[in-house]
Amino acid sequence: MTPDDARLTRAATAPGRGGWGRVVAPLRSAATVRAGVYLVVGGVVAGAYVTLVAGFVQMFASLETPRVATLVLALVSAVLVSTPPFLATVRALEIAAVRTFLDVDVPLPSTGASPPGAATRWRAAAWYGLHLALGAAVLVVVLFLVPVATQLVLSATGVEPVLLTDWRPWEALPAWTWLVTAVLALLAVPYAVALARAVLRQAALPLLGPDQTERIAELEAAADRVAERGRLARELHDSVGHALTVTTLQAAAAARLLDHDPVAARAALAAIEETGRTAMADLDHVLGLLRAEASPAATTDAGVPAAPVRRPARTLADLDALLDDARRTGVDVRLARDDAALPDVPRAVSQEAYRVVQEALTNALRHAPGEPVAVRVARGPGVLVVEVRNPLGPGARRRASDDPGRERRGLAGMRERARLLRAEVAAGPTPDGGAWVVRATFPLAGSGG
Repeated sequence: MTPDDARLTRAATAPGRGGWGRVVAPLRSAATVRAGVYLVVGGVVAGAYVTLVAGFVQMFASLETPRVATLVLALVSAVLVSTPPFLATVRALEIAAVRTFLDVDVPLPSTGASPPGAATRWRAAAWYGLHLALGAAVLVVVLFLVPVATQLVLSATGVEPVLLTDWRPWEALPAWTWLVTAVLALLAVPYAVALARAVLRQAALPLLGPDQTERIAELEAAADRVAERGRLARELHDSVGHALTVTTLQAAAAARLLDHDPVAARAALAAIEETGRTAMADLDHVLGLLRAEASPAATTDAGVPAAPVRRPARTLADLDALLDDARRTGVDVRLARDDAALPDVPRAVSQEAYRVVQEALTNALRHAPGEPVAVRVARGPGVLVVEVRNPLGPGARRRASDDPGRERRGLAGMRERARLLRAEVAAGPTPDGGAWVVRATFPLAGSGG
């Protein structure tokens, strides 16, 4: 509801003023003026159509006009003037005009959306015709009532008639009735505009609103945006959480070694610096994507919305660097990997497998610090298996139970990633309780690149 509509609603529902508020609303509302402009524009366009039709009627009525040439010209003109109502650009302009002049919140067509279908084009053409018809009616009312009211006022003041000199039926009435009639004639114009505005507002959404296909496309686009934000949140959680865990362990190691092994302490501080730089790069990348999504106005030189620049996501090819970061904390990390079978793994699987290893390794460093970690990446018949295993002693069990919510969030993120690729993730202690194992199995058939 616009401010004008809200103000008029309050006036109409005020105690003792409801009836008069509704009566005088068209006379004092800026919405009536805006609708009048929109309708007059439609009336002018309708007048051009009427003039064109009248011209061809006159040409056909003349015996001197060649019939074949006139018919061909009429057909070509009919095609030209009937095309605009079906154009997507005209529909978009009509929607913008309706939002501005009629205060109807019709959804704007999505940028880059597929062209409207036949049903949508016909509905837009029906709106175009309704706009022109009501605009022509309002324009006729204006062109008839304003001259009549002007002549009535002139006659009442004793001025010689300059309009409607051959038809003045009011001369048989008293002079004071001329002024009353003139006022009523002028007041009829805003009420005619208000009536036409009400009709157009009722028809705007059915005729210009999105059809089922457009609604589905918009819902899919919204779902894609939500999924993308969720993916970015998981990526930020994994990368920054891993960096903070490694940094904390490196800082603790540097504090222990500072007095008796300065060289090792400096190496730990250098590892903290490198890990921090990597985390900052990941954070800057994710925030850059979010800013680009929140600012769709950025365009290229050709006027096309600019796509955000995406840094390539890490894959299993970056696994060595990830494990080296963990080794710098003093943890023994061993990797068993079939290098010959990994290059042809689909990129999507490789990316999510890397994130599973990263989160599992982060949890191992946090809950079982100092314990060796075994990472295995193997290719099976139609599957890729990623496994992270670390001993789980009494101390590690206590630390894992101190923050169960954090642990659940990490595992939930793994399972969400796996679910998108129809993979399975299992996490838990071994039957003897001596180790904690995270295993993810990714199907390779139909995974995509």
